[in-house]
Amino acid sequence: MRIVISVENRLDYQLITAGYSLTVDRWDAFVRERLVDEWLGAYTAMSTWRTEVLGITQGALVYLFDAAPTLKPVTDLPADDRVVAVWGHSQQAANPRDRARLTGFLANPSAWSRARLDRGHLVAHAAGGGLDLNLFPQAMNLNRGRSAQGRVWRKMEAYLARNPGTPLFVRPIYVGPSWRPAALDYGLLNGGELWSERFVNDV
Repeated sequence: MRIVISVENRLDYQLITAGYSLTVDRWDAFVRERLVDEWLGAYTAMSTWRTEVLGITQGALVYLFDAAPTLKPVTDLPADDRVVAVWGHSQQAANPRDRARLTGFLANPSAWSRARLDRGHLVAHAAGGGLDLNLFPQAMNLNRGRSAQGRVWRKMEAYLARNPGTPLFVRPIYVGPSWRPAALDYGLLNGGELWSERFVNDV
């Protein structure tokens, strides 16, 4: 199924970063000054309910998480809590991958497999990403590097894993009330330059 994404949900990261000296030390300030309001504005515009976005810190990562569907009735249709964006710095994985916990994350994982979806990580485990907030329904071909975009996704993940301390962000873009993103903006700092990509989460 081909997903159509509104142009209003596209952010011009090159324009946003113009004139800003991007460094590892100033990354958090840059995100808070230049990106957070852009992300929240775009997310509010794409949501059909009054959002309740929380800032949740996990290690070297900060998640913006909309908990409105759990905290209050938001729509007549089923709606999901979901991540608005995550940013921070990559780090070496503190522990081996918890496969048993990952397996138990879904009540019916075979349904995801039939839909050609994986339990994807917004930030890869090898780059310091955890479970829970960090998991999302990801197209298999994108997650496993089986498409042109998937190979770029894996290349960015590998760069972060090889270079602990690298500044990064991931911003899911949604169409409808589900926590499955239609697309994701992925960015990282490479030699003082922002490397950003848009990935379509299309099966």
